[in-house]
Amino acid sequence: MMGTSASEREVSLRKRRIGMPSRVLASGVGLALALTFAPGAFGQGRQTGAIGGAAVDSQGLSLPGVTVTVSSPSLQGTRTAVTDINGNYSLPQLPPGAYSVVFTLSGFDDVEEEATVPLGGEVGVNAVLAPAGVTEMVQVVGVIPAEIQTTETASNMVVDEVNALPMGRSPFAIAAVQPGLNTNTPNGGQLAVNGSFAYDNVYLIDGVDTNDNLFGTSNSLYVADAIEETQVLTSGISAEYGRFSGGVVNVITKSGGNTFSGSWRTNYDNPTWEGLNPYEVENEVEREDVLNQTHEATLGGPIARDRLWFFTSYRRARTTDSDSFGQTGISYNSRANNDRNQIKLTATLAPGHTLSGQYMRNYTARFDRAPFGFSITPDVLNDATRPNDLYVTTWRGGVSRNVFAEAQVSQKRFGFRGGGGSETAIGHSPFITLTQELGHYNAPYFDATDPEDRNNLQVTGNVTWYRGTERFGSHNVKVGFESYRSTRTGGNSQTSTGYVFDADYKVDANGDPVLVNNRLTPVFSPFESLIENWIPSRGARININTSSFFINDNWSLNDHFSFNLGLRGEYVSSEATPGDITTVDTRAIVPRLAASYDPLGDGRYSIQATYSQYSGKYSEAQFAENTNVGNPSLLLGVYTGPPHECPGLPNATALDCPGLDPANYFTVLGRFPTQNVFTGDRLNSPVTEEFTLSTGATLGRRGHFQVTYVRRRARSFVEDYQDLTTGTTVLTDPDTGDEYGEFTNKFFRNPGDLGDDPDVLQRNYDGLQFETRYQLLDDLLLNGSWTTQLRNEGNFDGEGTNTPGVSSVYGDWPEISPADRFYPWGRLDDYQKQRVRVWGIYTLGMGSFGDLDIGGFWRYDSAENYSLSSSSFRVTDEQQAILDELGYIDGPSSRTLYYSDGRGSELYNGSGRFDLSLHYDIPVWRRLRPWVKIEWYNLTNNDKLLYFNTTVRPDWDGPLDALGIPTAYIEGDRFGEATAAGDYRSARSFLIAWGFRF
Repeated sequence: MMGTSASEREVSLRKRRIGMPSRVLASGVGLALALTFAPGAFGQGRQTGAIGGAAVDSQGLSLPGVTVTVSSPSLQGTRTAVTDINGNYSLPQLPPGAYSVVFTLSGFDDVEEEATVPLGGEVGVNAVLAPAGVTEMVQVVGVIPAEIQTTETASNMVVDEVNALPMGRSPFAIAAVQPGLNTNTPNGGQLAVNGSFAYDNVYLIDGVDTNDNLFGTSNSLYVADAIEETQVLTSGISAEYGRFSGGVVNVITKSGGNTFSGSWRTNYDNPTWEGLNPYEVENEVEREDVLNQTHEATLGGPIARDRLWFFTSYRRARTTDSDSFGQTGISYNSRANNDRNQIKLTATLAPGHTLSGQYMRNYTARFDRAPFGFSITPDVLNDATRPNDLYVTTWRGGVSRNVFAEAQVSQKRFGFRGGGGSETAIGHSPFITLTQELGHYNAPYFDATDPEDRNNLQVTGNVTWYRGTERFGSHNVKVGFESYRSTRTGGNSQTSTGYVFDADYKVDANGDPVLVNNRLTPVFSPFESLIENWIPSRGARININTSSFFINDNWSLNDHFSFNLGLRGEYVSSEATPGDITTVDTRAIVPRLAASYDPLGDGRYSIQATYSQYSGKYSEAQFAENTNVGNPSLLLGVYTGPPHECPGLPNATALDCPGLDPANYFTVLGRFPTQNVFTGDRLNSPVTEEFTLSTGATLGRRGHFQVTYVRRRARSFVEDYQDLTTGTTVLTDPDTGDEYGEFTNKFFRNPGDLGDDPDVLQRNYDGLQFETRYQLLDDLLLNGSWTTQLRNEGNFDGEGTNTPGVSSVYGDWPEISPADRFYPWGRLDDYQKQRVRVWGIYTLGMGSFGDLDIGGFWRYDSAENYSLSSSSFRVTDEQQAILDELGYIDGPSSRTLYYSDGRGSELYNGSGRFDLSLHYDIPVWRRLRPWVKIEWYNLTNNDKLLYFNTTVRPDWDGPLDALGIPTAYIEGDRFGEATAAGDYRSARSFLIAWGFRF
């Protein structure tokens, strides 16, 4: 993708504020279809934009043969097209930026217009040509914004807007402020798009999939100052994109240009620059007074003008963060070192043929880091490194005047080194709370000596053909393929000792934790406390291969009707070692269809409808369950020794604490992935069916308004079954042959495969999105969005904290698992009734004294929901009697129990926040502009309680149902109280940055 200097993009942005909105509803299928002379990585989807439209004479008759020429600082040379028999033209694969569009035809006066091309979208530029020399005729030229004329629901933000606003600069932070999604997710860095799984989105950087293979978060393979534009697609997404059921975050970085450009940026922050919220005040949290500095630099320009460009970027961060643990309130500091380097070269080898190559390195070292957000004591802190890099090569060329081709090869590598414990004595085992609020204490989780790698290899290509016909309009047909290999290597050792204990900690009379030297004291309780014995297979490896094809026809029938007709097929296979195991061998074909109606035929109004199916990605979290890749074997035992407290950890031994002795446990569950875990022959990823209906209108040449209805229905989840039909297996040690006992097999398949109800598990979403953007004054840009969820409910969560892609209780010992108690219907975890984002930028121009951008950002989030439920619920005597009578040899160890109100019946508290930024820059010499930026977050210091402890326990003294399960509950000692700093909104804080651009 072509880059421009910072100052040129600022100029472009100021023009955009006056004339052309930048928020985008991207082209549905096909107008990003042909070759551009400019560079830009191609992979999934579109990393460029397009200009299209029509030319007519003064009588409104089509004008074939009009030459349309575009030029831009973002483009090597110029691009031309000729209108077809219908007077239509298309100029796809244009680097985003500001363009000049010139229409020429012999015998007519030239017409020139300016337009801004957004990433992934098409801007319409129409022209009325007057005969040469007829001066009394008025030439009318129309620029139709991409927001109105296209069918994908998407949002774009360019770098200049991000720099002027009080907001984060990462792809996740930019995506998180867009409509149609929220961040009410089980793990940090995830997005929940229109009610879909938070782990099932796609992040693309210069066309390359940069997802973490499991969690769907993005690897940090970028330098923020090098990001040119970010697009977020949330519905109506074309067949060019695949391997997701949620949405797409599409990012492009700069590529240099015909003039030298660059930047330097230093970000300052200090833990003491953030105030204390009520929880932190109560727990006397102290922040370390240390000035953190993050440096970023970019440089790009020509090696040979219009022939060879270079771009490079760099980031160096040495930071210290002050935080506090939940439940205990103990303060701690963690440090992180991060270095990123990028180099990109783009060459025009011959007219119409370009080749670009890029390397990106991202290396992070973390010190005194907490493994989880629910870690609660300093004894769990550890050090880790994360090597991460990316290689990508892209070619594109013109086969003929109307046929174009592209290809790309990339490889992404991401590793875990360290990040766990190294002691082998059993007293150094990690502990997880059992019935209390989720907490991790006593020792680091995972094994520092078991490295893991999550890599991918991606090969893509496509061919595009443009054709105009007299009777059937104009067609842009694009056919493409993608070969994607996801690789995971490692045993995922859960602990360096081989054991994890599930036991609550000692509390005082008020229910507060009892701390001794900042350590908690476990309490072992007979027939409640558990031991997890993990047996990993180090170096285990799996490849999941997805081969995809797609075809799209972007069909413009006439001035009123256009269609996007797409189809995508995905063929998936795998191989895993040790054992040469096949985990998945299947295929899916999904349609992507859209229709658009322009009632006036001039682009000012539009009505669109789309129908799409999305086949979710094939993640190792779901499709490696019958391998030892990331799935260590597990033996789960129930404590049968005496009740006692266990002080003196980590040096205590089994002689001091009987609860540390594995001999004092009775094994109730065994899961050895290569022995008693199986997958169905036609196991598929979940399929999401989507329907959208939208309407929009331009607000003169200063803005637009759009409203979209989104309906999604997800089915065919990956579910595990443990019942009388799945059989049993005697588990043995693969090295010694020792027997561990006989256990029920676990079988993974899709509901309906064996005659059960295929729709028994569901996720249903209905929502409305209202979006507007308006240039109120020449120097004041306003932008707003409102997302309201009409419905976000179901009986299948499918993910949890640190566990993406998990199954439900349905199918496990069904005779003792009533739906209303173990997988009830209700509001899903990412439910949020209202979500509003409003921002504005006012630019005060002071001539030679520079410019001051004032950015304001108001956010409102209505309350999230929670369930009245108890974790670690054990089988009752009545349930056990049923299992025994039916002939089961085992049963569930513990499960989550819901009460009569069902899933998601309760609400936390909603809240709003206002942020402010001042960005000042001044010209000093040619294009050199030093700048400084100050940001205030939560300016009004809103300290409202957002979340609180929701622990409830079964009331065994109350009524019981037929299975002996309590129907009433008792609130925990700290129910309704804040137990972590994150339960309150973060207090007011500020950041400072400075630098220069040229």
